[in-house]
Amino acid sequence: MFEKSFKYLIPTKIYFGNGMLGEVGKLARRHIGGNKVLVVTTAGGSMRRYGYLAKLLESLRTEGYYAIVFDKVRTNPTIDVVEEGVRLFQQEYCDLIIGLGGGSAIDVAKAIALAHASSASVKDLLHGKVKAKASVPLIAIPTTHGTGTEVDKYAVITDPETKMKTAIVSPNAYPRIAVLDPEITKTLPPRLSAATTIDAFVHALESMVSYSSNIMTVLYAKEAIKTIVEYAPKLVEDPNNVDTRAMLLWASMLAGIAIDLSRTGILHALEHSISAYYPDVHHGLGLAVLLKGWVKHILPLLDDEQKMLLAQTLNVNINEIGDKILWLLRTLGFELGLKDLGVDRDLFERMVDDAYRYLKVLIDNTPGKPRKDIALKVLEDSYE
Repeated sequence: MFEKSFKYLIPTKIYFGNGMLGEVGKLARRHIGGNKVLVVTTAGGSMRRYGYLAKLLESLRTEGYYAIVFDKVRTNPTIDVVEEGVRLFQQEYCDLIIGLGGGSAIDVAKAIALAHASSASVKDLLHGKVKAKASVPLIAIPTTHGTGTEVDKYAVITDPETKMKTAIVSPNAYPRIAVLDPEITKTLPPRLSAATTIDAFVHALESMVSYSSNIMTVLYAKEAIKTIVEYAPKLVEDPNNVDTRAMLLWASMLAGIAIDLSRTGILHALEHSISAYYPDVHHGLGLAVLLKGWVKHILPLLDDEQKMLLAQTLNVNINEIGDKILWLLRTLGFELGLKDLGVDRDLFERMVDDAYRYLKVLIDNTPGKPRKDIALKVLEDSYE
């Protein structure tokens, strides 16, 4: 089912622990140097409202850094936002970049770093016309426990003209440093907390049963899934518990390493198509809705060994795998369909076509390499 051979290098220095946000300036000075920092963060204002941006800036000032804040990032960021960030980085003659926020902020920071250092347009990088040759030193600080982008080589960006949401993939995209501070995830709103938890779960799920799965992938993905299943109910019971948040942040990081090793599958291909048309749909929420269709149409395509592995990981019998996944969705409050997200089912065929056009690599990484008619059924059975 999965390869016993693998090759892997993660060049990112990982610092995990409560209070690590206040140490970023010291870490930057110790490992990177430089004088001027571009801080890439979200447009919603939560980083300012909860004091995280101020704490980061003070940490940088203490170490002699001058910081420029670029706070234009929204969910499902587009090429134009990255290009604006590149211009600001160049105009201010910055030395390094910090991504502070969810996956969108960190992915934009990655894309800015790659585009500037490679002297390439973001569009050309995203469409694969040119390869990223280098990167600006980057520090990733996730404020959600979902994406794992702080430890992977992907930067997901949307081209709104072609409705293509995909990733710039490059070994140069790894952050130099990842700072994971569980304390800064406790202010996540309940719905976003649940959505990012499902995002991490799907990363682990799809990578573990993928065609490119290997013994290392399984190691990381199994631990991520077990941790999420154990701590998701605790998150609902007490969202302010930092120990619970720490375990979910840990699981998200592990799942990020898993997809870095083996990528994802059809759920990500379809969700990227959906949020390319509906940019306000949060990635984790879209995945949560699609999981129902995955259980019905993709789970049966797993071979016996894959099902056994997944059943053991979920601590259920083989015929209870689907029920356990649906239980997780209910536990986190997801009893929604694509209809509830405002998605027009008349666009389903176009979305499937886009998924197979832009992310065929993920379709082919999925058990059974499902045809378009199966992908369409996943959408249809996730509608209500």
